[in-house]
Amino acid sequence: MATTTEHFFAADAAIIARLGRELVAKQETALIELVKNSYDADATEVVVKFMTEQPVPTLEIVDNGSGMTKTDLVLGFLRLASDKKVSEPLSPRYKRRRAGRKGIGRFSAHRLGDRLVLTTRHASEAVGWRLDVNWADFARGAELSAIPVTISEIEVSEPGTTIRIEHLFDEWSEAAIKRCWRNVLRLQQPYPVAPVEEKPSVDPGFVVRFTRENSLLKDETVVADLQTEILDHMHAVIEFKVDDLGFASWRMVKNRFAPSTDWQKINSYTPDDPKPGPYKYLRNTWMRTHYVILLAELLPTMVFTRVRDELASLGGVRLYRNGFRVVPYGDPDNDWLGFDELYAKRTFLAPISNRNFFGVVEVSDPDGQMFEEHTSREGLLETSAFAELKHLASAVIVTAVGAISDARGKKTRASDKPTQSQDPIKKLKSAVDNLLSSGSAPVSTNTGPEPLFSVPTVTAPAIEAVKAIADEIEQSVEEARSALADETAMLRLLATLGMTTAEFSHETGMTFDAFRFDFQEVFRTAVDAKQNDSDFLEKAVRAQAMLARLDALTSYLNTLASSRSSRDVQPVSLAKVVEDFEKGIRLQAKTQSVDLRVVVPNYDPLYTRPMHEAEIASILLNLYTNAVKAVKRRGDERVIAVIADRAEENSMVRLRFMDSGDGVPEQNREKIFDAFFTTRVSPPGSASDVDHAKGTGLGLWIVSQIVNNAGGEIVVTEPPTGFSTCFEMLLPEENDNAK
Repeated sequence: MATTTEHFFAADAAIIARLGRELVAKQETALIELVKNSYDADATEVVVKFMTEQPVPTLEIVDNGSGMTKTDLVLGFLRLASDKKVSEPLSPRYKRRRAGRKGIGRFSAHRLGDRLVLTTRHASEAVGWRLDVNWADFARGAELSAIPVTISEIEVSEPGTTIRIEHLFDEWSEAAIKRCWRNVLRLQQPYPVAPVEEKPSVDPGFVVRFTRENSLLKDETVVADLQTEILDHMHAVIEFKVDDLGFASWRMVKNRFAPSTDWQKINSYTPDDPKPGPYKYLRNTWMRTHYVILLAELLPTMVFTRVRDELASLGGVRLYRNGFRVVPYGDPDNDWLGFDELYAKRTFLAPISNRNFFGVVEVSDPDGQMFEEHTSREGLLETSAFAELKHLASAVIVTAVGAISDARGKKTRASDKPTQSQDPIKKLKSAVDNLLSSGSAPVSTNTGPEPLFSVPTVTAPAIEAVKAIADEIEQSVEEARSALADETAMLRLLATLGMTTAEFSHETGMTFDAFRFDFQEVFRTAVDAKQNDSDFLEKAVRAQAMLARLDALTSYLNTLASSRSSRDVQPVSLAKVVEDFEKGIRLQAKTQSVDLRVVVPNYDPLYTRPMHEAEIASILLNLYTNAVKAVKRRGDERVIAVIADRAEENSMVRLRFMDSGDGVPEQNREKIFDAFFTTRVSPPGSASDVDHAKGTGLGLWIVSQIVNNAGGEIVVTEPPTGFSTCFEMLLPEENDNAK
């Protein structure tokens, strides 16, 4: 008969070495883990002492926290993966969110040295305790439970804990200590991000000092130094917040190039949604990042070099979880938000590398439900919440940086038209004039006749000025060639889209012609068979109406395509184009709950000078699609009105296109017809080129190009009562010669 016996898992003593030396890769990371224990113990001061010149190289970590009882040592410190920090997520005194959950941070001591001496005294006890651990005893082949450690009662003057690590494994040079100091200081955010009400307990702060052989390296004033030497000179502050329901908002303050913005709701996955919904996983998150453009002319002379050098080592957007930094996010060689990659592609030209930022993303996740660190304590697992965080942070910052670039009058994207500057040819002529008048006639030493004219003395600055202008002309020509290539590529793309649309409309129209009568027969037969089925009849009527709308829209697009097939231009009846537009779009407007109102004169065709009829139709379609988006964002009554008539004081025919949407801000009325101007939220830096090409503001630019080329003009004017936006287009009327 087979027997069944019970057995239990056993652990080899060498597991301590794996936890301590192999899972914690860097000596700096190991030290930070021990500092986290002091933070969780409500310490306000931690002193890290490097005593490497002694016969036994030693490191001490001394804190003034709450200390530990003997029970805490046995059930907490000596217990692997203790759940105390899970069951008690807040520190007892200052209610700090505990930094660690896995219970293995203490074994970082083994990563640093071969012997551990821990002395501690709890605030509620009069005596202290000493724990001695010789890591060399935990050799491979021995049972973990068979290796003893000693705990003895001792006198300790003040509450707190001292961890003494002897026989250090690593060399701690001056550079290594300073590097570790910087990493530990980065662990603490330099300014608060979470609202005060999220931290009900008054926390006096947490100061870490590093000494070596009683020689102080740096004190806690480093945060203040960062404020005075870096933060005060940044050009803008970008913020976002996500509440406990997942709703996100963002704003930009302290913008030196444009007015600050108030909080705006956002969901980076649905940038065109007028009422953004919540994120599915992300909660209780804040960001505050300072942005700077590293140009000498935009910073005080004395601070430019300091800011540039400091940002080279400290710049980036760092991630903090429950008050402590999560490495490596925000390190100089880490591009977790995709900014360096985006800038390297040269599709986004505004300065947006990681060295342009000094920022903090703060996540409140005490239970580890959204984010989870790797076992090595370096980096986070790619959870859904982490993906949403990266998408939101990147989209907000890219949008803000693009707005700053626009406010400075700079190109944001490679396909943008270059900013107009003074004519280089005129500058060259001016420089030559200055060159010819910069000197006086040289002194003559001969006795012959006077020269017919004097030769001016050419100075070195004048020559340099001419050379600089010549270089600028060369660069200007190259930029013009690049701009022409970009515009040619854009025209090729638009032509391709036009041909594709025309082909689609043509094929769809032929399909309608082929099955329209068959469908009517099927429809009648089905309705006759189900006269008593009200649900079916309702669906049948709706399907027939939708088909009619699609048929009308396709027919309208086919008409536009056929009208453009001829390259000849002729006078166009504005009244007829508007009427055709109404017929083609009214059913579609009805599906959008839009009240479309069209007014044209009864007996005046409103002929324009020769142009393509499809050009005016394109203008109407573009204004219509923008208006539909605007009235949806407004949420009230959706009204769009199109009025065609004659201008009163000049030989122009006029089109007014009005809607009851959310309007065009006053500051955008002149910029709205610029190429690539858009108020749409930018996609994150890691998004595809296709996503970055969406919503780039070409529509109204194309409209203005059509109108300007026809000798007319289009502007945003004050709307009449009941409307919030009014576009007014004026086109020259047909003259007696049909020109």
